[in-house]
Amino acid sequence: MTAVLLHFFAGMLGALAVFFVFIRLAEATSFSAPFGVIFFGIACAALSHFVSPWATPVIIVGYAAAGTGEYLQEQEST
Repeated sequence: MTAVLLHFFAGMLGALAVFFVFIRLAEATSFSAPFGVIFFGIACAALSHFVSPWATPVIIVGYAAAGTGEYLQEQEST
């Protein structure tokens, strides 16, 4: 049970960190509350329990890669 909670909070904090990095890069002045990080926490907890503990870093890296791609597309269009 502690491993599941650990992965839940690690996934949530990792997703929150990635979210804030890309909000900072986008120079946003306002944004809504990032409720999606709870989804990432639940996904990390469930997948780390049923699949592999390596699912948490894979999910966070995938989220960061998607954010990077979106940021690069935004930079190309301006």
